Amino acid sequence: MPEGLLVHLVDQFVTRREQVATWGLSYLAREYAPVRQVLGAMSAVPPADRDRVVYRPEGRDAAAEGIPDIVGEYGGRRWVVVEGKFWAKLTDAQPCGYLRGVAEGGVVLFLCPGPRIEALCEELAARVRAEGLGYDEFTPDGTGLHVMTTAGLRHLVVASWPELLRRVRETAGGEIGRLEFEVEQLEGLVNRLERELVEWTRAELEEGVTRATFRKAVTTAQLLFDGLHKDARVTKKGPSDWVDKNGVYFRARYTVSPTVQVFAGFEPEQWSPELPTPLTFGIWSPDVPQEDKPAVYRAYAEAARRIWVGSDFPELEFTPAPPSANWWWGPVPVAADRPADETRARLPEALGELLDALREVQSPLGRQAP
Repeated sequence: MPEGLLVHLVDQFVTRREQVATWGLSYLAREYAPVRQVLGAMSAVPPADRDRVVYRPEGRDAAAEGIPDIVGEYGGRRWVVVEGKFWAKLTDAQPCGYLRGVAEGGVVLFLCPGPRIEALCEELAARVRAEGLGYDEFTPDGTGLHVMTTAGLRHLVVASWPELLRRVRETAGGEIGRLEFEVEQLEGLVNRLERELVEWTRAELEEGVTRATFRKAVTTAQLLFDGLHKDARVTKKGPSDWVDKNGVYFRARYTVSPTVQVFAGFEPEQWSPELPTPLTFGIWSPDVPQEDKPAVYRAYAEAARRIWVGSDFPELEFTPAPPSANWWWGPVPVAADRPADETRARLPEALGELLDALREVQSPLGRQAP
């Protein structure tokens, strides 16, 4: 009888928290045929042979690049690679080194939180194109997977954890009670790992950036950028950059009108008890005619006021730049002591108010467009 998912994972919790979920999936693939069927179906392994694929965690191979979280091998060849990504950045071998290591017709599967899927697909596709392994875009297959076909008919797939576990349940058809129970445990672990990275206590926000809160802050920034990236009111301009100047570690830029751009940033140097948020916004308007600047400034000032009045830190004050400036800055509040889902909803809402205010002054600004 299987030893049980939690028993299998107990030694991983303290030192390997990022790998807990994929170690759990590796265990399920080793013990249960439906899991092997689901993973094998993403590759060209014949249906009759999918149950013969052997899965093991942290596939080390001198002939392959990188150390994937899970590898599935059959007939002396690597057919399936699984990499769990919560909010950690890609390594040098991801995904191209992994793709080169799987057999023709093999699959490299990335599992990540749902809000990260779109951005992760873009980053993976850019790396694939840069190394000449393919030129297609990721395409939703209509069943919850995002798929790109690369050189050698190797598939690069991105999916959420819930989607993968749904497929396992569907394949099992409720016939294996213990598998259903252990899938529920793994779902709980995944939900907790995702939630812990975005739920904030008031104390964490007030103490400023520390080693323990840095990753949570980056995660929160990424959620904010993902929300903006999907907002129809703006157009993303350029990449999201790490280690920018003046202490801005992570910043994304969006075009609101022909003369106005909005920035969302992660600024640890600003984060302190006096400014209890790791997130900021900015408005860049060097091309706005002087007679139109008051309208933009009013939109900025009103939005900044509304954003912060509704926050958990109403006592905060910050000094805005004067109306004559080209750059106006402000904090984006992060909810304290709130569930993760509420945090995810409130971040885009805060900047949404700013965008609404700026869109209200589109008429005078719009006449500058060619």
